[in-house]
Amino acid sequence: MLNLCLDMHCNFLKLKVNLHIKSKVWLVFIMSVRWLLLFFGLFITGVTHANIDHQRKLFKQASSALSQNKMNQFANLLVQLDDYPIKPYLEYDHFVKRIQSVNIAEVKAFLDDYKDYPFAFTLRGKWLSVLADRQEWNHYLEFFDNRNHTRLKCLAFQARLKLEKLDNIQQDIQKIWLRGSSQPNECNEPFDYFLSHHAEPNQVIWLRIEKAFKARKPSLAKYLGRKLDKSGQLSLNLWYEAHQKPEKILRKFRKADDSDINRKIITHSMIRLARKDALSARQFWLKMSSEFNFSQTQRNSILQRIALSSAHQKLDIAVELLNNLSGDLKNDQVFLLLAHINLQRQNWIGLVTVIKKMPSHLLAENEWQYWLARATEAMGDQANSRSIFLALSKKSTYYGFLAADKLNLPYKIVQEDVNGLATLEESALLSENKHMLRARELFFINRMTDANREWFQAIKHLEPVKIKQAAALASSWKWHDSAIRTVAKTNHRSDYNLRFPMPYREKVMRHSAAKELDPSIIYGVMRRESLFNAKAKSHAGALGLMQLMPATARYVAKGLGLKKPRQADILKIENNINFGTHYFRTVLNRFDNNVLLAAAAYNAGPSRVKRWLPLTNTMPADLWVAIVPYKETRNYVQAVLAYATVFDTFFAKDVRISSRMRDVKTNY
Repeated sequence: MLNLCLDMHCNFLKLKVNLHIKSKVWLVFIMSVRWLLLFFGLFITGVTHANIDHQRKLFKQASSALSQNKMNQFANLLVQLDDYPIKPYLEYDHFVKRIQSVNIAEVKAFLDDYKDYPFAFTLRGKWLSVLADRQEWNHYLEFFDNRNHTRLKCLAFQARLKLEKLDNIQQDIQKIWLRGSSQPNECNEPFDYFLSHHAEPNQVIWLRIEKAFKARKPSLAKYLGRKLDKSGQLSLNLWYEAHQKPEKILRKFRKADDSDINRKIITHSMIRLARKDALSARQFWLKMSSEFNFSQTQRNSILQRIALSSAHQKLDIAVELLNNLSGDLKNDQVFLLLAHINLQRQNWIGLVTVIKKMPSHLLAENEWQYWLARATEAMGDQANSRSIFLALSKKSTYYGFLAADKLNLPYKIVQEDVNGLATLEESALLSENKHMLRARELFFINRMTDANREWFQAIKHLEPVKIKQAAALASSWKWHDSAIRTVAKTNHRSDYNLRFPMPYREKVMRHSAAKELDPSIIYGVMRRESLFNAKAKSHAGALGLMQLMPATARYVAKGLGLKKPRQADILKIENNINFGTHYFRTVLNRFDNNVLLAAAAYNAGPSRVKRWLPLTNTMPADLWVAIVPYKETRNYVQAVLAYATVFDTFFAKDVRISSRMRDVKTNY
């Protein structure tokens, strides 16, 4: 047992093992001792926590020493961490640091010793790259685990070619060859072999060219064209021109030969043109559809693209084109576009017709149940409308809250505790789940990538009751984003304390009050933006709890008379909440204190929201949100408003969601 147990359960197990208890008398004695120790648990736990804090401090010191190449200091600190569960992560760091000089036996031993650690997978990948650099191809194949990593797979192909292990190699290489995007340089040698040994190389070259154009990778298609003969290169150049100037090619091809390659070029041109100008594409199609022997697949792809693009381009003919698609072409996207067009036009009869024809999985969604009720209400059928609203009002969701408001019913926000369903015993859970124990320590030393990997392994095969316990445990450590994601893997959604924590409360309340903001809304923004992960960094570069872009943070800081913040400054909790609340106040002022417009502007920017305002008449708030062009922003606004409604309960506020949803005017 490790010395990190947080109550006396582990100590009891140690005694049980060490004394080899068989006598019932001894067992009764030991149980008595256990309860006595538990009585003094607060004192002992304090000592244990002090020890953990010391080990965490040593770990950080050792990691710093290693990064600074102070190897003697590193070695001395490492010895002091023998019982610390994440000590192997330091050994991994050290191993990676000297991986260029290690030998086969060392790697095998290390991978065997730490095979259940997530870093073993990463280390194997690094080692494969080293073996490839050394051109030790026998060893490469020995260590290669056939992982889904294109560069390493292509290096494995190289190894097989060098060692003449050619069974099924053509089929294996073809799986990567037939991709519509560029592949790593390590694939060039296997690709050359594949083409040189293929019975019909031109055929597979054209197959990949076609995939490249479909994937909108014309440069790759152009590159592949170099492998064709002169005739093929001429056709390729026409296809490339069709990608760049589809309308020009369609005019040129009006009298072209009805060949397979020409039909493919015309099809590509039609689809490309439709994305920009569906009406022009349709005009060409009406003239050319009967002049060429297009396959049914080609016809379907053209008709579907013209119809979908006509809807995106808000053409009057869109509804007709979408409705005229054959049944197998009416996918979810078609039904959703038809529904949104009818919503925009407030065509309630048309909307009801579309919703009732939706596939069952779409029809069952809260959104379309709500709009079915709204449309039915607008048509004067109050009884059916009320029935749908009543069923929906029992759900604690955005549309459930709106439905409850329609009927003036209370919200269904009833707290149930995870720990009431599954008693939480932290030490027992940690002692039986080594991944969870390691995840905890990695979290507390802020090694988040590794912490998340261990946590994923920890809950991967847990029963639902244990997953609930794990979520509560993560929450108790204030690892809120992990707790929220973990409980989402269960069907237990009514522990609002767990799903909607309120960290940094003093700071949120202070900055909200200073800027005259509703703290429920600010908490709703935080939960949607970062799940309360203060260190969150998005792919786009947004930072911290309130996911501020650096440019926005600098703009806000300047307005507050503060110096230009660096990334580290923006990530500081105090600064992030200060900057984020100030920016929210700015967009709220910009849109006349309309909360839903401010939320949309926080997500998509004020200029976009201004473009989305109704052109003629004031629009109901629920309708405006439903027809926002960006799905991400639609979902964002709905989430912030729904989350704020839940947070209201923690503030003991009786606020209706509709009170935050003022009608949207044409100008602000």
